[in-house]
Amino acid sequence: MSILAEINNEGTTIMLVTHDAKVAAKTERVLFMVDGNLVAQKKMSKYDNQHNDIKKREESIMKWLVENGF
Repeated sequence: MSILAEINNEGTTIMLVTHDAKVAAKTERVLFMVDGNLVAQKKMSKYDNQHNDIKKREESIMKWLVENGF
């Protein structure tokens, strides 16, 4: 993830597919797709590896998923 973050910070857009909330918590935007269709998205602040807010971000994603019935 740190290599991808470094590439992203240099200006390259990266799309990463995952089912892991811990990985998604390190991103600025989470897209939820069903059968190839975008059905929801969550925008978050830029992840700062220096802060220990990863648990809060992960919990926020899980709550968002539940609220949207995913």
